[in-house]
Amino acid sequence: MKLLTSCLEYLRFTFFWLLDMIKGSKIKRHYKDISYILENFSESKSKDLREKSLVDLLNHANKSTTFYKNYKNIEDFPIINKNLLRTRSKEFEAQNYTDKKTKIVSTSGSTGLALKVNQDKNKIVRNTADSIYFGKLAGFKIGYKLLYLRNWNDYYKKSPITKFIQNIEELEVVNLSDQYIDSIINKIKKDKSAKGWLGYASGYELICKHLDKTKSKPINSYVKSIIAMSESLNKYTKESMCKYFNAHVVSRYSNNENGIIAQQKIKSESFTINWASYYVEIFKLDEDTLAEKDETGRIVVTDLYNYATPLIRYDTGDLGIIDYTVSPPVFKSVEGRKTDVIYNTEGEIVSSFIIINVVEYIGVIQGQLIQESKKSYTLKLNVTNEFNQEIDVINEFKGYLGEDAEIKINYVEEIPLLASGKRKATINNYYKSNLS
Repeated sequence: MKLLTSCLEYLRFTFFWLLDMIKGSKIKRHYKDISYILENFSESKSKDLREKSLVDLLNHANKSTTFYKNYKNIEDFPIINKNLLRTRSKEFEAQNYTDKKTKIVSTSGSTGLALKVNQDKNKIVRNTADSIYFGKLAGFKIGYKLLYLRNWNDYYKKSPITKFIQNIEELEVVNLSDQYIDSIINKIKKDKSAKGWLGYASGYELICKHLDKTKSKPINSYVKSIIAMSESLNKYTKESMCKYFNAHVVSRYSNNENGIIAQQKIKSESFTINWASYYVEIFKLDEDTLAEKDETGRIVVTDLYNYATPLIRYDTGDLGIIDYTVSPPVFKSVEGRKTDVIYNTEGEIVSSFIIINVVEYIGVIQGQLIQESKKSYTLKLNVTNEFNQEIDVINEFKGYLGEDAEIKINYVEEIPLLASGKRKATINNYYKSNLS
């Protein structure tokens, strides 16, 4: 059986690259370009390739779009965001691509109206090459089975033929019950093929909590890689997934409208930025000027390969810090959306990891921290009867938020999912109220 699955993996691998060769080796060329740029970042050729990609994009946007017609140098381009793209979408569309075949990608709309962006064929191929390169960094290879844990609504669902060819197992993160988790684990145990996980961090967390509860032993599942996406990955989940599935876990930073922007290396907390496909900047939280060194700021991305809808200096809505002391520069941290960031009683940003690590307390299944006012917070906890450390939790959170923080614990049966199937670890109602 193992020999058969290995043969199928090899056939899928060979067929993929053979098909690409027949189509002109487009994916292979992009893959080699990404590999060279990121692995030889300080070399002059790598610098020239990155500079050429940026200049070519800016010239294209200047000549072919209404919105960018008055801008030439990257420093002159304005910061754009989702709201601007929604309300003035036609101005961002390249006129010489309107009659060409493009693909519409859409954000989930978890925190507002969904955003739809056109991507041209070359951008789609580039995203495929990015996925192959960063998948390989995490230990995943073409031909392996992909256990894909996400919200599979009609927009994302694949046909049976596509699932077979791509070797994808669609796992639904919504209503991740004990029975459903058991069925997933049993199927994995029986499947002898090499495989990788890709999914929401909160889904992994629920699986690990279930395995803890059932006192499961490590699972001989032939898992080669585990990638967490869309949500912050806490220490408990990272260590537990590694323990149960015997594979290292990395976190991926990506979005639908762009693609893979950054990903952790194995056994590293920093994120390798995809400088081959994006020009990334960090701007101050409340003004359109570049952030200082080691200052948390807004992640602003220029997509070097989408010519159908150029996204130049696009504010992703996320926060991060770039470490420029290493080559290539990396993200020291990537935080959630600005409206989900928590501040302490002195008005300073507090890392989201203070809440996502609360699950390390015995009996805590899920947690969510809500900032209600400058000094008032609600901590929602989903717990079992084993939990008896309320005072310890409050004291720990006061250490993060301030000794004058007013923390109210609200016990709930479930932390609700968003429509996308993701689960917010933090919510800042105080910040939102100040915006209105």
